[in-house]
Amino acid sequence: MNTSAIRYEKLKNAARSLMLAGNVERYMHALRLISGLRIQGPVATA
Repeated sequence: MNTSAIRYEKLKNAARSLMLAGNVERYMHALRLISGLRIQGPVATA
């Protein structure tokens, strides 16, 4: 798995945890980071 895919998975898991915890500000920040990764190029996920 490449570095971008690993970072994407970590951010996705963190965003899910933040959403469940109700931390909206940090959740939105994580979504922006994920969006930035998607803009950079396709991420191959398993």
